[in-house]
Amino acid sequence: MAKPRLKHRFEYLAMVVFGFFLAHAPYRIALGIGWVLAWIFHYIVRYRRPMAYGHIREVFPDADEKRVREIAWLGWRDFVFNAVDMFRLRNVDQAWIESHVENWKETRDAILAHCDSGQGAIVASPHIGAAELAAVCLQNFGAPIFLITGRQKNPLTDQRLNDMRASTGIAYVQVGSNMLKSVIRKLRDGGILAFQADIRVKQGGIVVDFLGKSATVAPGMAMFANRTQVPVFPLIIQRKGWTRHRIDIYNPIFPDPEAPKREDQQRLTQEAFHVYEKAVLQLPEQWFWYNKNWILLPVEPKEKKPEEPQ
Repeated sequence: MAKPRLKHRFEYLAMVVFGFFLAHAPYRIALGIGWVLAWIFHYIVRYRRPMAYGHIREVFPDADEKRVREIAWLGWRDFVFNAVDMFRLRNVDQAWIESHVENWKETRDAILAHCDSGQGAIVASPHIGAAELAAVCLQNFGAPIFLITGRQKNPLTDQRLNDMRASTGIAYVQVGSNMLKSVIRKLRDGGILAFQADIRVKQGGIVVDFLGKSATVAPGMAMFANRTQVPVFPLIIQRKGWTRHRIDIYNPIFPDPEAPKREDQQRLTQEAFHVYEKAVLQLPEQWFWYNKNWILLPVEPKEKKPEEPQ
């Protein structure tokens, strides 16, 4: 690991100090701290606010200005609330789930019924609600959950986040040269991959109809399902007020071993995105509108290199 820069050390220190208070304070107080931070960054710093307004108007062209601002603020507030939840993952046990998560029994029964088959699966969610909280809930139910994690620019915070995930008992595979083999092996051994699917890619993606436009999204979900012949379970976790959540797992989408590979991957992805589209339209205040890599941005065609003269 390269020697951390001074900026990285300050970021890490802030993460540790704030994380300690957020993890140990009563839940409502921790969320209250998050609310204050969210308000400062939204109304004073105005972090990516015009960008979010533009994204919301693109999806909801008939929304008035008040509604656009409401969706943007609540979406940002819930994003910060979800960050608070990230620091509190070690507090999540079965008693906590029963007190704070609606529909947990139905979700538990559905995922465990599949686990009883011995087959792996992919549980795929969009950027609605606290996806890592959903993974911890499934792990508490007894599902063999694992995650794929990227690398942060700050190596100190990267290690801290991985330590926080590891403290929950959830296994993770880090992006790298052995990721593909590791994920496929775990799925074939009956593991359950928790995956966030609504990520735009510039090359090698799968094109789907989404929110009235075309989106080019990460192929990993469908590629892993197709390679291992495991189903995809769309999952939505939403926030109900401040301290409560609701988790819903949908009917599995099965790969077709007889279909051409690319065609089957496109179908799997499109069916999952039909579920995500309904969720975004019903819960726009809980989707993340602040992503610079906006999912509905068209992908520029790759320029062909000029042919060399014969």
